Amino acid sequence: MDDFIKLGARLEAEWRSRDYDESVFPAMASDVLGKACLPEKITPWQVLEWTLAQTELPRQRDVPGRFGDPPITLYSGPRFHIDVYFWFHGTTSMHQHGFCGAFQVLHGSSIHSWHEFELREKISSFCEVGELRLKTCDLLNVGDVQQILPGRQYIHSLFHLDHPSATIVVRTDKSPLFLPQFDYRKPGLAIDPFFEQETTIKKLQAISALLRANRPDADKQISNLLETSDFHTTYLILSSVNGHLTPNGVGRMFGAEPPRQRFDELLSVAEMRFPKRADLLRKVFAHQERLQEMINRRGYVDDPEQRFFFALLLNVEGRDRIFALIRDRFPQSEPIEKILDWAYDLSQMRLAGMQNQNALGISPFDEFDMQLLEYLLHGRSDAEIGGIVREVYPAEKAEQLLPTLGERTAAIKNSMVFAPLLAEGQ
Repeated sequence: MDDFIKLGARLEAEWRSRDYDESVFPAMASDVLGKACLPEKITPWQVLEWTLAQTELPRQRDVPGRFGDPPITLYSGPRFHIDVYFWFHGTTSMHQHGFCGAFQVLHGSSIHSWHEFELREKISSFCEVGELRLKTCDLLNVGDVQQILPGRQYIHSLFHLDHPSATIVVRTDKSPLFLPQFDYRKPGLAIDPFFEQETTIKKLQAISALLRANRPDADKQISNLLETSDFHTTYLILSSVNGHLTPNGVGRMFGAEPPRQRFDELLSVAEMRFPKRADLLRKVFAHQERLQEMINRRGYVDDPEQRFFFALLLNVEGRDRIFALIRDRFPQSEPIEKILDWAYDLSQMRLAGMQNQNALGISPFDEFDMQLLEYLLHGRSDAEIGGIVREVYPAEKAEQLLPTLGERTAAIKNSMVFAPLLAEGQ
């Protein structure tokens, strides 16, 4: 690990010569990381081997492993440290940072999304409302370096495509002027994930106990609490309830899916208390539900290309952006042809425990639906597709297909899988 120690010592000397000015640290860290070429010299497995061989490690900055699985500190300086993070789960939350620095891909690859947030309403120090917009989306590969800027200027998320991925991170300990370190929920809710208030936390734990015990009065007690809670606490309560009422894979397989009506009724209580923010709450939880369903569907497939396709749909909206990332990953292939191949294979894959469901979530999905998908990927309108059907098919067959055309194209456009790809205005 001498290379990490040399990198840390060099960066320490350079930054000290600039009086520890945090505004220059991200560019400085990025430059030093890029020139060190560490991914060419070391593997993540050597990091683990070294960790196990040491009698005593450098001061570890994230002992519980809140970020990374595991995070291992290889250099610990007075004002910054160097970690290697391992990632076995696909995605990180959309977040900003209360520190600054740079990171480099050591192993694997990731979809990297960078967003901006327009503040509309500051609810409290721990909760804000606004509008999220995607700025850029890139495919990061081994050796790629990104600066970590503090605060709202760098709201990003990473979806790690390989199992595992590993990242080298050079970062300061804390930038007090850029706290709290918000997480973001689409379409526009900012939440402090490190919020700790004893009474609120104990109430959330009590709600969890009531739901896990299947108490018949649980929903009534939660409803009573929602009727008097502030907006931030309301979101935390609903998030906790939603987590308990979301079925896992085993629950789906054995038909033990809790009724959606329970959550909707509790959400309605919150909407009555906060009518001006009701639409936001419903959209936030609808988006989270869609993400979880997509993650579940991705979990059913083993093919790396199909998993990449699901990862795109989880993280990116808009045909042009998705096409560009497919070209980056498969430069010899046409994006539409790749998507059609993936769609066909997924349409043939039946999911255990999901009656009449394929991996696309659209059933039936036959040869004509594949043709409609191709037309939609080429940007054809429903009217144009109708004209093509009249030209391509014999008159009798066309007359059979045309009455269901609008319904079938709508099913594709609004499906959980294809909605991000075919979203209007993207």
